[in-house]
Amino acid sequence: MSLKTHLRRLREQDLSQEYACLNSLQQTEWRINQSLLQVIRTLWDNGQEWGKLPARDDVPLPEYPFDRDPKELTESERELFRAWSRQRNHIYSLNNRSVSKRIQVERTLQIAEQFAQYDRFYYVWQNDFRSRKYASSTFLSPQSADWSKALLEFGYPMPIKNWDDARWLCIHGANLYGNDKVTLDQRETWAWEYAEMWAHRVVSNPYECGVWREADKPFQFLAWCYEMSGLMKQGWGYETRLPVSADGSCNGLQHLSAILRDSHGGVATNLVPSDLPQDIYTQVADKTIARVQQDETELARKCLAFGIDRKLAKRPVMIVPYSGTRHACRAYIEEAMREKIDSGGDNPFGDDLFDASSYLSRHVWDSISEVIVSARKVMDYIKDVADVYASMGKHMEWVTPTGWIVLQQYSEVQQKRIKTHINGEIVSLSFPRDKPNSVNRQRTGLGSSPNFIHSLDAAAMTKTINKANKLGIQDFAMVHDSYGTHSPMMPLLSEVLREEFVEMYEQHDVLTELRQHAIRVLGTEDIPMPPARGELNLRDILESQYFFA
Repeated sequence: MSLKTHLRRLREQDLSQEYACLNSLQQTEWRINQSLLQVIRTLWDNGQEWGKLPARDDVPLPEYPFDRDPKELTESERELFRAWSRQRNHIYSLNNRSVSKRIQVERTLQIAEQFAQYDRFYYVWQNDFRSRKYASSTFLSPQSADWSKALLEFGYPMPIKNWDDARWLCIHGANLYGNDKVTLDQRETWAWEYAEMWAHRVVSNPYECGVWREADKPFQFLAWCYEMSGLMKQGWGYETRLPVSADGSCNGLQHLSAILRDSHGGVATNLVPSDLPQDIYTQVADKTIARVQQDETELARKCLAFGIDRKLAKRPVMIVPYSGTRHACRAYIEEAMREKIDSGGDNPFGDDLFDASSYLSRHVWDSISEVIVSARKVMDYIKDVADVYASMGKHMEWVTPTGWIVLQQYSEVQQKRIKTHINGEIVSLSFPRDKPNSVNRQRTGLGSSPNFIHSLDAAAMTKTINKANKLGIQDFAMVHDSYGTHSPMMPLLSEVLREEFVEMYEQHDVLTELRQHAIRVLGTEDIPMPPARGELNLRDILESQYFFA
């Protein structure tokens, strides 16, 4: 199907919900947080590598430690040479990877300084092919890195009149710091106590009083310190501009659990009320530890000594709803291990972490399967439907609960070779092109589950924004599974997002609708039936304070 044909089909759909959502996002007023701009510019100009702000200059390469050619070195000197070579290659690769990050920082700061002269500005928002919403900005964006998001605040202020208005400002600060495994009341209390002790000191000199750098998201936390300091100095009536947000608990798995009414997965992802927030990453880490403890090998002992925690399990769990593979699981585990080692953790494995990460990936992968059994059933079913499309030479498609047609157009790729002359020499260039009227079966299968889930979280967000806007919320800071607005409006937004999520899945049996659409498009009833549902009561979500928190 051509792009022109697909766009015509979209024009014929009732996309009023999608247009209304994009318009609400585009009407949100933004402005530059001048305090954060000054701090980040100063740190960058001084070459400070704080938070995830990259170093402005290359890390110096170690000097060659000998005065002789490597061929003339003794055996003991050769070992020192190999260690020097490994260190040099590591730093060289690190510097190469940092180049694009440095460009991003400098360009973002330039844009922020340009827009700092305006009282307010707006973003253009657009849908991708799954109807996910993105701000059309390459650098400075409410969906960007921690230090970039910290540069933005709402252009429209809202007064904090009482304790209730300030509650979500406090919860947001605790979340940014990383104190998000306790109750909401405990987060609120922690935030007030922290602000009393540190906020004024941090704001008076963020360079000398660097306690804010201990936060998980240090620059957004610094912006929070400025906001709390202002509130405590001025008192009730202080006008806040800081976007505060609530995040879903591994949102992809929340959707998978809701689709199949999976009670076990619902508990693990906070679809069911509980006194404390459930943490699926810790659950997977604990199961992994139990598995490794049963193994009496030297590698198992080293892994236990190194430490198996939620950070190591988090990224492998997060990629499961999006067709994550064992290979990707191993890569994320190695990345988490290197981050821990670079932060000062003991390294019992030496320079090569491949064997250890491969070993752990097997146990983490099996532990994930224990925690989210039903989620895999949904993913397998979506892939089975995708296989039917591919076997009939058709690109997979479906319609979301907001009426958006998702066309998953993965074609076979063919290489077109072109010969040309450059500087008097014949150069052969190769360009990939989609093969007409073809379907890439492997990519169709791999992409089906993640794209399906992404389209559903997009639909839930669309419905939430539209309902919230009708109820009076004007400003939104949205990142797919993170919903934000002013602190006084967060209780209303929290209520609406639960209602819309529940209503969407009560009104739409999305797997049956996927099957029925396939029957209409493919002209065959030979489409597998969806798996049986469990006993999860979707209405429990309305009472679950940690569903988004």
